[in-house]
This record gives sequence, C-alpha cells and structure tokens, in this order.
Amino acid sequence: MSSIDPENTATHWPDSGSEVPLQAVSRLIYASLSKVDGPVLDEMRRIRDHAVVHNDAAGLRVALLHMSGWFVEWIEGPEAGIRALLDRVAQDPRHQGLQVVHHSLGRPRLFRPWIGAIVQGDEGPTAFARRLFALQDRQVRQAGLEPSSVWLRLCSPPAPDMPVPGGTFPRAMMLSAQGAQAFELLQAVAGQQRRPLVRRRFAGAASDARDVESDYLDLPAVGTAGWRVIANARKGLAMGMAHAFLPDHAAVVVLMGDDPERNQLVTERVLAACRQVHHAPVFIGLGTHEHVTPALQELVERQGLPWLAALCPLRRPDTLDLWAALQPALEQIG
Repeated sequence: MSSIDPENTATHWPDSGSEVPLQAVSRLIYASLSKVDGPVLDEMRRIRDHAVVHNDAAGLRVALLHMSGWFVEWIEGPEAGIRALLDRVAQDPRHQGLQVVHHSLGRPRLFRPWIGAIVQGDEGPTAFARRLFALQDRQVRQAGLEPSSVWLRLCSPPAPDMPVPGGTFPRAMMLSAQGAQAFELLQAVAGQQRRPLVRRRFAGAASDARDVESDYLDLPAVGTAGWRVIANARKGLAMGMAHAFLPDHAAVVVLMGDDPERNQLVTERVLAACRQVHHAPVFIGLGTHEHVTPALQELVERQGLPWLAALCPLRRPDTLDLWAALQPALEQIG
C-alpha cells in the first residue's frame, strides 16, 4: 500500500468540519479472540459495511483493530446502543472470549462513524492475552484512565527498552507537506539506529476516506523519557484516528517541502484538526531555512500553538540530515 495519499482531505460526512462534541458519552473498550478464517483485511471491510449502517442508526462511533489474533473495539455513544452492540458481538462467530477492558463516562474522542486498523507485529495471541489481563488488573486499581490511554497501552505498547515503564513518554505526530517524506525519514532513522518500525494500516468508513498507513518508532535515547514518533499520511487527518489520539501528542511535526502553497495547506489542515479536538501541541516546522518561513510561524502562533523551527542548514538535505535537525527540537520539548 502506498503512503502517498490524495491531496483532497474533505469528506462527505456531515460533521467533516465540526468540532468533537463536549458532552459526555458512554465509552467502552473490549477485546475478543479473533476466529476469522481467511484474509483479515477482507473481513474488516465486511464488518465496516455492516457497522456503518447499524452503528450510525444507534448513535455509535467505533474504532476496530485487529492485532496479534485479537479484535479490540473502542465504542462511544448511548449506553443502550453500546450494550446492544456487545450482545451482537457475543453472538458473532468471528469473536470468542469477549473481555471488557474499559468502561467510563466522559468526553468523546472518536470523530467518525467507523475506523478500522490492522497492526503488523511479531506478538502472538498468548502474549497479547497476558498484556490484556495485566491491563484489566491495572484498570481496577487505577481509576480515571482515558479510553485513548487504555487503547494505546493495549494496542501500541512501548518498546521494552523505553526509559519509563507504562507508556508514559511524549509522542510526536509527523506529516510531510508533499510526497511520503515523513515515512521515509522514519524508516531511515529505524535503519540507522536498528530500531523496530511498527507498521499500521487504517481504513475509514466511506469511499472518500481510503486506506492509509501510519507507522511509529520508539526512540529511548531521545529526551529523558524517550519519544515515540508517528508518521501519518495527510489523508489520515480526514479519517478520525488522528483526531482520537491528537490530544495525547506533545508535538506535531510538519516536514515542509519546496512548494509554499502545499506547506501552508498542510499547516492549515493540522491547525484545523487541533481546533476540532481543542488541543494545542508544540508545532514543529521541519525543513530548510527557505521552506520553514516566518509566515508559517505566524499562522501557527495566531491560533495559539507554540512554534518551534527545526532548521537544516543544507539546501538539499537527505532524510538523516532532517533527523539531525529534528532530534534536538524533540529533546528541547522533553
């Protein structure tokens, strides 16, 4: 699957330009052992087609992930609708051993009717189950966790050598203004530092939100607590998963290119996403002196976001030259 996504991020969903609502909803996350026989991606698409019709009618918003032989589903909406959905899942032959991991009342995070994800990794079903049961025990002892934190701890566990246990490290979302440079940069850093790169694939709820990739890399030697850097496709800003986790990010990095109009357009899209979820991360403009301009800084600071320029002195830097400019900026934040 290509990481280069279409430039148009508008969708036909009624709330495409709206903010995430502030009123409280029921929020539930469950995990179940997958019994899917055959290609997982095909089954996820069939689930999506069914879910968009039935869940939307019940006022539900859903994120569904398949990982390590397990399904993990995050549901938000009316309590009665969530219970009815759980009853249907319990009868679904594609699931087994449903375990509720999180249940709370609070502000919604899910921005779209349905989001699907597949994570590629080496962890088997038994190892995943051990983490699942450990997280259930922690939930009993530690009240007040947001569903996004529960989801990240379960579905995106930190590398074993991250300095602080429990996933308490800063995260940076990285996008490129053009091309797939954010993904190329992350892959180059992973190769240079011999770190495992985790690859994820996300699918939206409609034909105008095609599948996109989102990869991440844990870097324990950057900063005092380590950093997770997540490469996102630009199209992902229209799908909802970026919105769900944006409030958990300390920084957003935009890798600026040689087209000023594209640089401004992607900057505006990131700022719009931040407005929609009421979050103000540090905005890092990454690139050369020619591409990271005072006009972009003014645009960011006008919305109230902290600005940080990660400038590469070379006129035509390669990916590792850009990383050499970005790493000190991340360390400056944390």
